[in-house]
Amino acid sequence: MPTDQAEISDAAHVVVLGASNVTLGFPRIVAEVRRLFPGRVQIFGAHGHGRSYGQPSWAPFRTLPGLKECGLWDAFRAARETSRAAGQEVPVYALLNDIGNDLLFGASPERIDEWVTECLARLQGENARITIGRPPVFALERLGRTRFMATRTFFFPKSPLTYERMLEDVPKLDSLIAARAAAMGAGSFVPRPEWYGFDPIHIRARWRPAAWNEILRRWLGEAMVTAEGPAGGVRRRHWLLAPAERTIRGAKRIRAQPAFRWDDGSAIWLY
Repeated sequence: MPTDQAEISDAAHVVVLGASNVTLGFPRIVAEVRRLFPGRVQIFGAHGHGRSYGQPSWAPFRTLPGLKECGLWDAFRAARETSRAAGQEVPVYALLNDIGNDLLFGASPERIDEWVTECLARLQGENARITIGRPPVFALERLGRTRFMATRTFFFPKSPLTYERMLEDVPKLDSLIAARAAAMGAGSFVPRPEWYGFDPIHIRARWRPAAWNEILRRWLGEAMVTAEGPAGGVRRRHWLLAPAERTIRGAKRIRAQPAFRWDDGSAIWLY
């Protein structure tokens, strides 16, 4: 965070963790965050197609570190320390989404719960207001074997998850995550059935504005948000921002952070 902005208090520190749904909706998420929290805001994001909470994940030609071990946590901790040194207690808001993704990598529900709990504990230590997206159990249960195999082969060709195991593990993971959220004082939500179509994993494009508005407003409870965010709205170029570290075709790529900065000192930090 630049020293010439140090005397200005951030309105919020926002942490967003997830996989493909967060990636597809990221410009919308950023626009909603800027609308919900007028003023200077620091957005710490870690997402990506096929992203895992606990282990390096592969997508065509690209590898990213697990969410619980990526550089986001060091950057977030540094921002918190900077704020406290300036005598500021900045509120923290966090979203954990796409948690069922790890089942496709062969991780057990219990193991995923451990990874998510580790992330939650770090956020809880900062008194974060947390929202957790539960797996869309209804969408997966109505798949049928043929559609499941087609979806798995297309999106996760290396996945060891079988149809039978999916029917057992998804509801089990959902129960674990719901219980974990309640135990740790975090909010959780069940995605709406109408958000999904033939693809049971990703929110349909036409539903993304309404879905992300509904999801992110949960941070504020029943409070009505009337303030308008900065002009510009959704910026599609936020899809193109690069994370701090990734491996492409075996070569490590490093990108200085923040990946994007507004004139008022607000920034997006990606990992």
